[in-house]
Amino acid sequence: MHSLTNKQKGTKMAKAKPAAKKVAAKKAAPKKKVAAKKVAAKKAAPKKAAAKKATAKKAVAKKAAPKKKVAAKKAAPKKAAAKKAAPKKKVTAKKAAAKNSAVKKVAAKKPAAKKPVAPKGSYTKGDIIDHLAFTLDVTKKKANDFVDEFVALVGKNAKKEFTIPGLGKFYTAKTKKRNGRNPSTGQAIVIPAKNKVKFRVGKALQDTVFPSK
Repeated sequence: MHSLTNKQKGTKMAKAKPAAKKVAAKKAAPKKKVAAKKVAAKKAAPKKAAAKKATAKKAVAKKAAPKKKVAAKKAAPKKAAAKKAAPKKKVTAKKAAAKNSAVKKVAAKKPAAKKPVAPKGSYTKGDIIDHLAFTLDVTKKKANDFVDEFVALVGKNAKKEFTIPGLGKFYTAKTKKRNGRNPSTGQAIVIPAKNKVKFRVGKALQDTVFPSK
């Protein structure tokens, strides 16, 4: 057999190299596909997760939708009532504002009340009313109503004793039958037993009128 020349050897080697590359490429192809799939899967993973979350939210929203509708239906009458009441509230507020402004105008026009002069003798009911109206800054009618109500309150409760702190105590007592004389004629008469309303002065009033030395 004739030995191959260097030229022939080089040609054989040149032909063998592309074949080897093709074989290597075929072997590497599956690995490249697997690697590419992994890379694509990694890239797609966040999108898939987001899609799952969105699906879950939609499911929750679908479940909640009937409840929202029911709540909206229940709230509808309240909203309607609130709408109806709104004009009334505005009217009421306007009336209140008008009243306040009217009261302020009257108060501004009203002259300052003069302090009543104390009577030289005993206080009459009119003197008491004037004093209370000025001191308490109320109308004379209110002061009169107060006096009348106070007297009525004492009359209703004096039988079971009625104490006014700082003033004294109203109570009742029964007097015995006794002999006496008519002050006009001097004739002897019999004074029958009867019930009387009495008043015991309190210590505070006693000390105010006659302070202890």
